[in-house]
Amino acid sequence: MPAPCPATIPDGYLLTLDIIGGGSLSMNFLAMYMIWFQSPGMHGYKYCLTYMQFASFLVEFNLTVLVPAYYFFPLTGGIAVGEVVRKYISNHMGLTIWMFMFCFVLPASLSCFIYRHTAASQIQNNASKFHLKKLVMILTHIFPFLTALGTWNCQMTFDQKYEYVRKNYPQCLFWLEFDRFEAYDYQVNPWIVRTACAAIGFLMISTCYGIWLGVHTMVILQRLRGHMSVQTYQMHLTALISLGLQMATPTVFILPVYMFVAVIVTDAVDMQRIVSWAPCLMSTHSMLLVTVMIMSNASYRKVLKDKIWNVLGLTRLTGSHIGSEVEPSIRTSNNLIGSRPVS
Repeated sequence: MPAPCPATIPDGYLLTLDIIGGGSLSMNFLAMYMIWFQSPGMHGYKYCLTYMQFASFLVEFNLTVLVPAYYFFPLTGGIAVGEVVRKYISNHMGLTIWMFMFCFVLPASLSCFIYRHTAASQIQNNASKFHLKKLVMILTHIFPFLTALGTWNCQMTFDQKYEYVRKNYPQCLFWLEFDRFEAYDYQVNPWIVRTACAAIGFLMISTCYGIWLGVHTMVILQRLRGHMSVQTYQMHLTALISLGLQMATPTVFILPVYMFVAVIVTDAVDMQRIVSWAPCLMSTHSMLLVTVMIMSNASYRKVLKDKIWNVLGLTRLTGSHIGSEVEPSIRTSNNLIGSRPVS
């Protein structure tokens, strides 16, 4: 059977992560500019968007710059390939910190849905069980700490890692000579299964609650559409649709995780090279989040287009220019109408 671990890290792997990390930094600066300087009517909602964007960026920056890793699936392990903080923390500590940051994406995302639902409920003077929302936010903010604690307890001793690799993938024993190598065996350490099952279960329940908030917010807006101005209704609807589309971006995590599990369960060694590049896909999360946020908001799209045209040194025929060209004919029409005798 071929070894699931390569002799060396593939060429271009680290370079790809560095490029993605640099692009992520630029895109997130753009997102913060849009949220704080081009969103005059958002008020408190901009704090929720900032929280969600910053949490996503930390996960991505950690994955691409601080503690990047190359995985050896179906061998449940891999090797740390970063040099930034590896000299200060262990491999397992880096994984624990990444998991801690990743879990904060959940409360950050839910805070946006709760804000939108609360804003819609206040229009119809409905408290909408605000105590339940507070409880959800408390529990989801405890979730990262408990998950990090469980992840830390998943650590294995050197002897346990040696036995796991020797019995299952003896071709990879040479990697144990490197202190960057890390491996996990769920049959030896029960904390791995406990932590994974608890985290996935909590994520599923929280996701269902977030979906319910989004759907119920839409129902409230449709019910009150006749009592709101067109501008107010459009503002709420655009923000909700944009948020819903942004929540589709975590698929860049779901698909790779599904691939990891499938490869591990089926022991598909031939798929190792493909799935090991999955972190490059996962590290595009915050960039996709920014892209969806801008493309789903007409105001952001207009600002971005204007900035691009200005940078290129080109001029555009804006609405004010068009108005100035047709304004004389309008005034002439008005004067003619005003000069007619009233019968």
